[in-house]
Amino acid sequence: MDRGRGPPRGHTWFVLGGSLLIYVGKCYAELIPAIPVSGGGVAFAYKAFGTSAAFFSGWLLCFLYINVCPFLSVTLGWLFDVIFPFAKTAPIYSVAGHSMNLSAMASGIFIGIILVAMNYRGAKLSTRFQTISTALMLGCAAVFIVVALIKGSLSNLFPLFSGTGSVWSSVAATMAVLAVVPYFMAGFDTIAQAAEESGKKMDSKDLGKAVIISIIAGFLYYALIILAICLCLPWQEAITYDMPTATVFEVAFAYAWATKLVLFAAFLGLITSLNGCLIAGSRVLFAMSRGGLLPKWLGQTHEIYLTPKNSIILIGVVTIAGSFIGRSILAPVVNVSSLTFMASGAITCCAVMTLRKKNSKMKRPYLIRYKSTIYLGILISIILVLSLLLPKSPSQLRWPVEYLIIIIWLVIGYVAYRQRLRKKDMTEAERAYQILGTTE
Repeated sequence: MDRGRGPPRGHTWFVLGGSLLIYVGKCYAELIPAIPVSGGGVAFAYKAFGTSAAFFSGWLLCFLYINVCPFLSVTLGWLFDVIFPFAKTAPIYSVAGHSMNLSAMASGIFIGIILVAMNYRGAKLSTRFQTISTALMLGCAAVFIVVALIKGSLSNLFPLFSGTGSVWSSVAATMAVLAVVPYFMAGFDTIAQAAEESGKKMDSKDLGKAVIISIIAGFLYYALIILAICLCLPWQEAITYDMPTATVFEVAFAYAWATKLVLFAAFLGLITSLNGCLIAGSRVLFAMSRGGLLPKWLGQTHEIYLTPKNSIILIGVVTIAGSFIGRSILAPVVNVSSLTFMASGAITCCAVMTLRKKNSKMKRPYLIRYKSTIYLGILISIILVLSLLLPKSPSQLRWPVEYLIIIIWLVIGYVAYRQRLRKKDMTEAERAYQILGTTE
């Protein structure tokens, strides 16, 4: 994740990145209550641009939700070894220089299976678990953030940039952080995935407001966590530790309990993220299959639990398979996920403007007041996409691995998409109904 372009005291840049994403989020806020169906970006793109755009937007989102699950499973296993060192087993093989041991793999896979089973049995159970885990995580985080603010020192924040201190070095460090901010802030899109199930219980306008609130809460949370680390120790020293978020409290203040609290909060955070991705990812796959964009079996629901059973199982299989690759998948998944999420976000922002012209009478419970906000959302999302693709960009994807990952992903999806279309098992009116809930 850290590309070596700057220290990990990017709290300012998380605030900046989150503030920029609000413009993108406002576009989601207008469309989610207006088109409150599973799939989110799939439905938005379909209504604005048609079938191919719907597939492309949805498949990009699928990369984020499906491939982040093994990332989280691997990280959970790694963290398990740190929290319970007495249970750590000897390495049995290595991948790309990272050792793989049975304790980390087994713990990550076990948690993944539990969450898959929970989601398989219904959204109500997984949502209740999500609420409890999130509350515990925030409580733990609040404690160690307060400790850092009281005991830390502002002098540890300086110098503000690593490297030569030149303007270009500062810009490069900023862009490196901004490029990965969308990955960490992508949680607001899960509101779109759950809109169909929650829309009957929530005021439709509140769905739009929830998007903005989630973005603000997200960047403030990450910014405070990073600030807490930076206040405890000079960042030049903090980056030398394998897990600085936890280690700095013990090194700086000899607070072993704070270290354990940080690790526990991180553990809960990873579990809630994995659960959220299972919920959202399965809904995107289900929506795309239901709309005739992916194989039909992905749209099958359980006879009793009414959950998208095959979509959940598929993500579970990918999660378990990725656990055998280990930490070598961490950086590529973060970087490519940032690209796919912002590319899908760019389509959504463009859809807002297109639907303003194409379907001006569409009911919009949450309406963006100024058109300039929509234009800024389009511009910001496109700039972030280009920053990850253009040569010489400070945040450019690594060649060739990360480019190959996204190319292979798009090819796999396109083949599945074309095969479904060849079946001609759905008229366009039926597709519109399945994606939008209406034939209009």
